[in-house]
Amino acid sequence: MTLEEIRTYYSTAKNFVKIGNSANTPMVIASLEAISNHIKELYKTASVLDKAKCKIQIESFDFIVEVIKSKGLGDRRVLAFFNVVESSADAPSFSEIMRGERGYGEPAPAEKSLPRKDDVDEKKVETPSSPKVDKVPEVEVKDMPCLPQEKEKISEEKKVDKPSYNPESLRDFIGQQHIVKALLKEIAIAKKEGRKHLDNILLFGNPGLGKSTLMRLIAKELGVNFELLDCSQFSGRQSLQALQNFFLRIASDNKPVVIALDEIHALTPELQSSLLTLLQDRIFVSPADKNGNVKRIAIEEFTFIGATTDDDKVLDTIKNRCLYLKFQMVDYTTEELKQIYKIKIASKGITISDDALDACVPRSRGAIRYVNSIVEGLNNALYNDDGERTSTHITMRIALDYFKEKGIDLLGLTKKDHEILKVLLESPGEPIGSEVLAARVGLDVRKYLSEYEKYLIKIGFINVSGRGRVLTEKAIKYLKDSVGDGGSGAVKYEDKQGETKEEAKPEVDGGSPTAESDTPKDIIDDLFGD
Repeated sequence: MTLEEIRTYYSTAKNFVKIGNSANTPMVIASLEAISNHIKELYKTASVLDKAKCKIQIESFDFIVEVIKSKGLGDRRVLAFFNVVESSADAPSFSEIMRGERGYGEPAPAEKSLPRKDDVDEKKVETPSSPKVDKVPEVEVKDMPCLPQEKEKISEEKKVDKPSYNPESLRDFIGQQHIVKALLKEIAIAKKEGRKHLDNILLFGNPGLGKSTLMRLIAKELGVNFELLDCSQFSGRQSLQALQNFFLRIASDNKPVVIALDEIHALTPELQSSLLTLLQDRIFVSPADKNGNVKRIAIEEFTFIGATTDDDKVLDTIKNRCLYLKFQMVDYTTEELKQIYKIKIASKGITISDDALDACVPRSRGAIRYVNSIVEGLNNALYNDDGERTSTHITMRIALDYFKEKGIDLLGLTKKDHEILKVLLESPGEPIGSEVLAARVGLDVRKYLSEYEKYLIKIGFINVSGRGRVLTEKAIKYLKDSVGDGGSGAVKYEDKQGETKEEAKPEVDGGSPTAESDTPKDIIDDLFGD
């Protein structure tokens, strides 16, 4: 780990301490543990004097982590550690600890008071004692001998699983605040009235925006069971049988529950209609089976949530019964995506440069699903072929190499997206039906419609009519700049020496980009600007 990476860990953690949201606690802990683990490695080969300093640092980091776990980010010692408030006798700052001046249990030079034992959690976190060392001249943290400026050493200790970003409450959910705030109010009212259910809810929007997570959190806030059925997994008579089995199991439990039907639009109109009595009278009346039998399944207390990526295919009668709590999920803003990236990356014990982070955001399609995929990919890019980690810091070069390897361009378009666009480009002005287009690129039509076409329509690259799909002029201009082997367009960045570099623009089948075309950067600003 380099000094720059240590500073990045510290500054990132400090920013989240200032925010004070409990959702950021795992990230702060992960950052401190990463620094502590590095110091433990340095301790093995340090000189006698440096060993003493390292010991102070290690004991102090471990102690402050325990305080965060038991008392939270707002504890006075945590705030002093991150220089949010002034340090005191029992609350040294990060700089004082890193210089080896004192740790926890070592009073400030001008003070003799000891740490207050009652500040520690009921668990009685043991305050480590610091060894006595000769007074060290005041130096900047960058000159510390126990953190030499050398090529990073990778810890061979047993790896500890890092916490990951997984909201545990609606208040911790990043983004979608127009929904979160409304739901928190409804839940508060329900609890005041002694209810464990809300009115019927409908969530709709593009894939990957966190609908499943939001539904799970609603159940957790209400303190009830959560039952999810993905309606897209069944077809024909399978759907009827799946629904019946699903509702029979819920009815047999006879407990308050959130009933979540994901991709509800995948149900046939007949099956959607069968839900109406459930939403209105709390009794599911199934369509007649092949023998003419009808099942009636009563469920006492539940919150119904329908989620869909295609609300046009949801019956109006269903929508009308969810009218009061009908919400559209929206794409995440640049700042929200950056916040999610930072939490997810820090949870893996790694860091990322600002320019690399800026390269990730527009490739995320405004959705958490793609953030997850990119973070996993970049984390794996820090390992060699033998499965050994070679770095803990994602640079712009690493990010660009990964995007080039995976064929992800500046707008998050993949090689498959480019295949779709190429098929349409080869048939200018001739509309192509969804089934034909999906078959031409080797996709199931449902997968094409939900995962590819929606995004291409959103960014203005495809127009859809009753006759089929056609490419827009905007897409044609973009392809002239950015087609070819999943190219990533032109991206300027600074290397370690500060020299401005430019990622090469891919050419179009032997041609060159057109000067008059909108650049990828222009289109990104238009689509993803805050």
